Amino acid sequence: MKKKYDLNLYKHNDFVKMIQVKKQMTFQQQRIFDTILSTVQEMKKSGSILDVVSEGDLVLELTTFKEQMLKGSKIKKINRAELEEALESMVDIKFKYSIKNNEQDEIGAFVIFQTAVIDFNTNEVKVTFGKNFRTDNLLPTSNYTALSLEYLNIFSSQYARLLYQYFKMLIGKDNYKPFRTDIILEIDFIKTLFGINEIEHKGYWNNTSNLIKNTIEPAKKQINEFTDISMDFKKIKKGARIFAIAFDFSPKAEFVKEKQNNQIDDQIEQMFIPEFKTFKSFKAWVVENYLGNIIAVGPINWKTNLQVKLNEKGYLYNVFSNKDFEPDDAIKIWEWLFQNQHRVGYINMNRSEVLTDNYKGKYIVAIDKEDNKRKTFILQSIKVDNEGISDNDICSIVVQNDIGVNRSVDNYGTLSHLKRLLLDKIDTHDNILEAQLA
Repeated sequence: MKKKYDLNLYKHNDFVKMIQVKKQMTFQQQRIFDTILSTVQEMKKSGSILDVVSEGDLVLELTTFKEQMLKGSKIKKINRAELEEALESMVDIKFKYSIKNNEQDEIGAFVIFQTAVIDFNTNEVKVTFGKNFRTDNLLPTSNYTALSLEYLNIFSSQYARLLYQYFKMLIGKDNYKPFRTDIILEIDFIKTLFGINEIEHKGYWNNTSNLIKNTIEPAKKQINEFTDISMDFKKIKKGARIFAIAFDFSPKAEFVKEKQNNQIDDQIEQMFIPEFKTFKSFKAWVVENYLGNIIAVGPINWKTNLQVKLNEKGYLYNVFSNKDFEPDDAIKIWEWLFQNQHRVGYINMNRSEVLTDNYKGKYIVAIDKEDNKRKTFILQSIKVDNEGISDNDICSIVVQNDIGVNRSVDNYGTLSHLKRLLLDKIDTHDNILEAQLA
């Protein structure tokens, strides 16, 4: 039976390939770094964080941080002393970087954090980024690897954690059509990938057999036992010396998504959705990540259970009518998707959730029966007791007055009537909600 797992860490490939300098990043530090990435992304998705600073302080919720760190782990509580020690030692970790393009050609080294502090009194994790650390990669929009924290945190081998991420990067986003399933890595590259150095690893710095025994063999065992891919390796020799390892890796059969299967339950998990400033970059990202999949349900002014799919040719496709949308309709839906980027990938919303998201924030001018005065209210939620599609169904609503107090109207009336009363802005008092606001 196919195992269920969430893709809840979107790691820029520059982080997957980071080269450690002089001192190896410990297993606990690896976990903390990935936890910070996933915490930033989780808070961004929930709206708890609006932007990531390019330099300076970033404040994260300690509760969210702990939740992310414990995902997939056998431990139920985080040791305070270990947590503090690992965070503090993060400032000692340096990484190499190399940039070569039309505008830049440079190499250097950087620290991820200048400071990293947990404030238990305020329930906050406070970090200060190093000057050369690219914070925009915390929220990647391209060139990233989608990973599962449940898998990463189940490893007890730090080399399994590193090697698994590297293989997932090479496989790519589509298990059905993996980009690559084999590679030959020279021993010197493996040492840099693993952070192996002469000072900390004297036992196998110059002994490749010991290196393989203590790093690659336990990594193979854990990757094959716990994850969605299978791996094997062979030693490649020049004379008597092992100079490289040939790796074979591929998605396990139960995780390969069949191309013909278009059921909702088999659609890709909703991923981190960045906020795009231009329609062109937004559409390119959707096409790259959702080609052949259902991308949204219930666009405004359409039926709430309408499923919008991006077919293999990149056209918007109506799942229920089994045909492409007409050009004018496709344009309207693309415009709606761009304006509602958070809806991309959320394909299991029920009718009330769709209606609430589509209309929340609109205005209603109503008579408040408590004092018989005309007032302006802001719609907060819509609830319908069935999953039908008729606008003649009765709905209940929650509205908010001008001082932020919510008021409920049970069994207000039909959806059709409600929609006629909703205003995008207050420019008329002609629309009146004739209902008791309890």
